[in-house]
Formats: sequence, C-alpha cells, structure tokens
Amino acid sequence: MPISLPVKIQLKWSIIHRPIHKGINFRKIMRPVFILITIFTAIFSLVSYLGQFHQIFELTSHFKLQYLIIACCTLFFWIITRKKLWALLSLGCILLNLLVIVPWYLPSSQIIVGDEVNKIRILQLNLFNRNKQYDRAIALVKKENPDIAVFQEVSEKWAEELKILRQSYPYVFYNQDNRIFGKGIFGKSIYSKIPLENQNIKIISKSYKRTALVTQLKVPGKAIFLIVTHLAIPITKVSFQERNQEFAVLADYVSKLQSPVIVVGDFNTSLWSPYYQQFVEKTGLRNGRHGFGIQPSWPTFLPLFYMPIDHCLLSSEFQVLNSRIGKNVGSDHLPLITDVAISQKAESS
Repeated sequence: MPISLPVKIQLKWSIIHRPIHKGINFRKIMRPVFILITIFTAIFSLVSYLGQFHQIFELTSHFKLQYLIIACCTLFFWIITRKKLWALLSLGCILLNLLVIVPWYLPSSQIIVGDEVNKIRILQLNLFNRNKQYDRAIALVKKENPDIAVFQEVSEKWAEELKILRQSYPYVFYNQDNRIFGKGIFGKSIYSKIPLENQNIKIISKSYKRTALVTQLKVPGKAIFLIVTHLAIPITKVSFQERNQEFAVLADYVSKLQSPVIVVGDFNTSLWSPYYQQFVEKTGLRNGRHGFGIQPSWPTFLPLFYMPIDHCLLSSEFQVLNSRIGKNVGSDHLPLITDVAISQKAESS
C-alpha cells in the first residue's frame, strides 16, 4: 500500500526526533538492595553479642567473618555512590566485627620452653560418619605424621578402616557413645605414638550418654591429660541446652585437674559463642589458634558459611608452635593440626 508524502515526512520526523531512553540506572536499582543488606548486617553484628540471652542470638555469633566481608562490600558501594550515612553504618559494622577477629591474628605472648622440650603434633578430625573416603583420611595421617591423631564420628566401619594406623600408632583409645538405629556412628578414638595411661570415659551428658575420652600422655618429665570431646549439635532448644550443660560439666572437670591439659575435639560452637568463652575462662585454657588466625573448619559443603568449631585448647604450660587447617578428606569438617611444645623440666604435681 503506497504511503503518502505527508505520512512519510511524519514517520521520518518521528524516527529522527524520537526520545532517546537513557540506560538503566543500576545505582538506583541496587540502592534499596544495599540498604537492606546494610541494615541486616548491622542488626546481626549487634545481636551476635547477645548470645547468652537466646539460642538464635548465639547462632548469629558464629558468622563474624561473614558479617565483616559483607560490610566491606556495602562500604565500597556507599563510597562510590557517595552516601555518607550508609557508609558510616557499614564502617561501624566492620569495626564491630574486626574487634573480635583481629586479636586471633596477633602474636600471643607464650613461655619460652627452652632446649629440653617435648614437641607434640596433634591432628584433630571429625570424620563425618557418612564419609566413605577412608583412604584419604589415612593418607592425611601418614602425610602429616602427627604424634597423636584424634577422630570424632567414628562409625563402626571407620573404626575397622582405621585399624591400619596401628602399625605406626600402637596406643589406641576408642569408644562408641550411643547407637542410632542399632549402629554405632558417634564414636571417638585416639591413635598415639605416645603411651596412653589411665584411660577413662567421662560422662558429660547423662540423658544422651555422651562422653569424653580422658587419658594421660606419658612423656619425659610430664603427665599430660588429653581429653577428647564431641559436644551436642545445638540445632534444637533441647540440644542447645544439652550442649551448654556439657560445656559446664566438662569445665568443672577440667578446672580441677592439676597436670598440664589438652582438650581437643568438635565443640559445635565457634570462638565467639558466650558458652565457649565461659568454658575457656573457667578452665584457663587457651585456643591453639591464637596468633595463627581464626582457621574456619566447617562446613566444607558450604564454604561461604565456614566457621571455626573444631578446637585444640591447651593449658598455660604449652607453647604453640603452629596451628593450621589441613586438606579436605571428604568430611564436612577440615582437619585441624596443632604443633605444641612443653618443657621436660619439673614433674607436674
């Protein structure tokens, strides 16, 4: 159909002079999103200090590193968008979380143990009872060559597979806590090159019959208590209370010991939980991580939510030479490897 000249002129004019739509303003779109992120980060950063008042508040205390990273991202956004008030709020979140993260990277004052020392490497690993990569865990032990290898969630199958370690680790302490569906899956075991004396099973939870392994390391000049534990998973109100009660029972027991003490295991709580902090205050133990960073160890299947819940705690007689996280061996936990030294002088009382 032919188009008349006037219509052609109008079409041409409309095309030439049509309004030019500006590109999408991503800053305006993203601003509400970052406002919400900043507000929630601020709320969680504050609430994470109130863990003693409620289970949910305690849960938020484990993610200090994540809050710090998120706050750094929001600060960058508010700086480039020139929003001073929101930038200050993000900066406040950063400082609030740095306050409890930075100290773990600062060198800690430790005793100088001298030349005559016992050096001990401790490898701690929650195997994860559904993990079937037995060879990887055994290869890790052989590679790291610890003096003591400590395991949690040792199923009956894992206990059988780990027997190969007896060739290098003649001293073994193994126990199953309880049985689910007729199968033992929450066992704990110690494989040691150092003689283990006075092996004992300490009940820390009567209702769930949860235990801690207690033994003494026979080293020159010292009698060192080694305690291996795996506290309850605080995912329900009941298990949350159970874990806190286990903390209290274990703290009361450890605080009465006279010899040098090592407590190692899966605590199912991070460095920033008030219940963890109460435990170390009562026992006088310190975390081997001090000076080496927070070293998150769980969960391997969600790296963005990594938190440090596996611990090696030591009494003041020990000097920590190194602390580090090992390679993934198929578990939901990463191994924690701690090198310590203690003087051979003066037999402990």
